[in-house]
Amino acid sequence: MRAPWLGLLGLWAVLGTGCGTSAAARLRSAEQDNRLLTEEQQQLDRALQSVSRYTEGLRSPGKAGRSFSMYYTPAALEQLAAQLLPMRMPARSFDQRLLGEVVIERLSDVRFGPLNTLTCRAELRGDNIRYNGSVPKAYQAEVRKFQSGVAAGVVADLVVELSLGGDNTLMARAHASRTKLKANSSSQPEGMLRNAMNERVLRLPFVFELTLPSGGAPRGMVLTANHLVVTYAP
Repeated sequence: MRAPWLGLLGLWAVLGTGCGTSAAARLRSAEQDNRLLTEEQQQLDRALQSVSRYTEGLRSPGKAGRSFSMYYTPAALEQLAAQLLPMRMPARSFDQRLLGEVVIERLSDVRFGPLNTLTCRAELRGDNIRYNGSVPKAYQAEVRKFQSGVAAGVVADLVVELSLGGDNTLMARAHASRTKLKANSSSQPEGMLRNAMNERVLRLPFVFELTLPSGGAPRGMVLTANHLVVTYAP
């Protein structure tokens, strides 16, 4: 899973934001709230459909034919993630004015929740992160402090919604609920960092191929209290 990072966005936001709240800003806020409500309703609909299909399969196993299910525990998902990490990505993925790389080092604390969602914790750090632009002298010390904090590492708590997509894929829509710097922690830049992650890097879902080497295609997916269950049809 490629959860991301940003070094200096907090400072840019401080430099670029005015004190007043305009009508346009209030309108953007209302539009964002409406999008979130719509996404939550769609998430609920997808989860209910998955649970309904899974329950029907348990009640009527004869209808499943030759289908079979694979079960993944939270520990199994953490082991799968460990095989893919560490993962490097250019810092410009977060903003064109950033140089350097973001390293995703670890995914842990996977816990299954309701409505086909899970929570997990991602640990990342910046590698030689630099801001490719001018910074007013009054803010240079804060920029260096924040930059060293990102280099020391960032912890991000994620909420991930799972659903089946087209072409036999698993869609993972992630949202950062909290970010914390391991060094030089400060609530304002951490909050801005979290918002930047959600608006840019986590804006699109991550896609994972589920087709088996034998050709089996996924026909259903559901999260239970203890397992991610993927049902396949030959």
